[in-house]
Parts: sequence; structure tokens; C-alpha cells
Amino acid sequence: MTKMMLDSKGIPYVEVNITEHPEAREYVTEELGYTVAPVVVVDDDDHWCDLRPDQIERVAAHFAA
Repeated sequence: MTKMMLDSKGIPYVEVNITEHPEAREYVTEELGYTVAPVVVVDDDDHWCDLRPDQIERVAAHFAA
């Protein structure tokens, strides 16, 4: 659902499968502290996990500006 919503809002993203990239899994779990997926990382200070329509709308507004 997260990818579908990002696509519908025209927000570009790069998908990284954390089961195939241990360094990405370590970043998400150890550095960011998430235990569920998906994780969306906008930048070092802006990230969230799971489906968050409120956050996606906020990012979409930024891209529209």
C-alpha cells in the first residue's frame, strides 16, 4: 500500500529490499530503530515505518510546491 500511495502521488523513490542488503537492514533496525516494514526514509531526520498516509501527503505537498 505504501508504494501504491507513493506512486499515486508521483513521489519518486528507490526500493531497497532489506533481506538482500544487510547494510540496509542494519541501518533500518539499528540506527533508525524500526522493527516493521516498510520503512520510508526521506532524509536523515525524516523517516517513518508502515503505511502513513499523513506523512505521504506531507511529502507530496512538498513535491507539489
